[in-house]
Amino acid sequence: MRKITEDKSGQMIMINLLFLFMVIAITVALIPAIKAVLDIAKQSDGLNCNGFKYQGDPDHRLSFNSSLDTDATACLAIALYLPYIILVVLIGGVSKLLYDRTTGGQQPGGF
Repeated sequence: MRKITEDKSGQMIMINLLFLFMVIAITVALIPAIKAVLDIAKQSDGLNCNGFKYQGDPDHRLSFNSSLDTDATACLAIALYLPYIILVVLIGGVSKLLYDRTTGGQQPGGF
């Protein structure tokens, strides 16, 4: 009969779940900072994205100004930036967790 200390696969799954949870928590904590930086790019002195309201005030000088040029493609890319970061973190973390589970963790001497 094997001792509990000989079976490391269960321990590695728990450690990997902990790391995944920590990465998700850090990503959630960084979302407001990323959103603030993206809002700076959306202002009328930047890309002048259609529908952008500076801190909810449509009359502010940095809100969308229809008399200025706008770059719709760049505004669309910025709007999709944050969801893609979240998806990459989630899909990457889960796939690493499942990959390590199927291969038995990191191989000795491997990176």
